[in-house]
Amino acid sequence: MDFITEVKLRTNDPLEAAKIVREALKKYKVIKIIPEWYLGDLRAFYDLFTENVGEPLSIGEDFTKGGVTTGEKWLEIRYDADVPDMAAFRHSKNAQPLHTDGAYSHDNAADIMIFYCINKAVKGGATTFIDGPVLIEYMEENAPELLEKLKTSDKIKYSKAEQYRSERIIDIKEDGQIQFNYNYYCIDPNETEEHKLLNKEFFDFLQGYVAHSHMAEKVTLNPGEAVLWWDDLVLHGRTSYDVKKTNDRFIWKTGFNWKD
Repeated sequence: MDFITEVKLRTNDPLEAAKIVREALKKYKVIKIIPEWYLGDLRAFYDLFTENVGEPLSIGEDFTKGGVTTGEKWLEIRYDADVPDMAAFRHSKNAQPLHTDGAYSHDNAADIMIFYCINKAVKGGATTFIDGPVLIEYMEENAPELLEKLKTSDKIKYSKAEQYRSERIIDIKEDGQIQFNYNYYCIDPNETEEHKLLNKEFFDFLQGYVAHSHMAEKVTLNPGEAVLWWDDLVLHGRTSYDVKKTNDRFIWKTGFNWKD
């Protein structure tokens, strides 16, 4: 699959839009949607759109209860001036480190994630993406020992509230496909010290050499626009941003599984 593309929608029919994007998802890991027609009610449009692209999941979480799932389809990612910066990345204006969203979801991990935008930050707030083959090539040249440890380690457990999942951080399949499962802050507290050290070593490497490098593709969304990505084929994060008040940056997120 190729890395990233833009799809300009010349329709406001969510069923027609879903057909167009499904075809793109067969070829690309990351897709930015740019509507060229007025979509009307964004929730109504993207509800029908996601239902016809795949099988939507209920990924809603309550951060005030440590990430307990709520059973809701959509999860809000919005600046909230009343939430301390480090209490929840989705409500802060801090940069977010590279990760995969399904790292701690053993029975609810989505194949594909989607953001759609309500409000755009004054400055910054781009979602950043790192392509798997690009990262592996860079590591082969600059961090071969770390790459080997990540590829050959036992499965590492990540957890949040009642959710958990155990996979290698980097798993290269027999056909050469590169899959990621990683969220630094969600490593299970009962993991081995060896795994905790490996989790930290990869985090430091990404922060120091990758997250802000030429390898990071930035996607900024205007209101009504969306971005979809295959969650385990790329790493994604966020740049910091500038806002003045609550809801100045507002995105809705959900995930879904692919269906043939």
